[in-house]
Amino acid sequence: MTAKPERDTPGIILAAVFIVIGGIFLAESRNLMDADSYVFPSAICAVMILLSTIFIIKNLVRPQPDVDASIVPGSTFRRAGLVAMMLASALVMPYVGFVLGGLGVFAALTVLAMFEPWNPKRALLYALIGAAIVSVFYIVFAKVFLVPLPEMPFL
Repeated sequence: MTAKPERDTPGIILAAVFIVIGGIFLAESRNLMDADSYVFPSAICAVMILLSTIFIIKNLVRPQPDVDASIVPGSTFRRAGLVAMMLASALVMPYVGFVLGGLGVFAALTVLAMFEPWNPKRALLYALIGAAIVSVFYIVFAKVFLVPLPEMPFL
């Protein structure tokens, strides 16, 4: 027997709330004094509104089947570790810089989230992906959005 498709009603409601919040902040960001200071908030609000709209449309047009059998219980240790790593990265970034702090937190979160056994190929792949993600985030935020990021003081 196939599972009956269900709409994610709480998700649709939350996405609609995000659209409203994004619209409010988008309108408010236009009142900032410096024209450069509203580029980043405007971009984030626009992406949030776009993704929330896509979620609502996708959920209304093609609801997903209710699959209770695939739900895996969470791990309190992993959840607490996620919060601890995010706080630790925020605390060390002023001292080690965005790039080094980002690489460190990416590595820690990867180890924390890893279910499969490690092998050299997987470790190299994750290291390359982490370096690419941190580099792209640095370039986008520091060079495109002109957000001042913590620099490595010892370089």
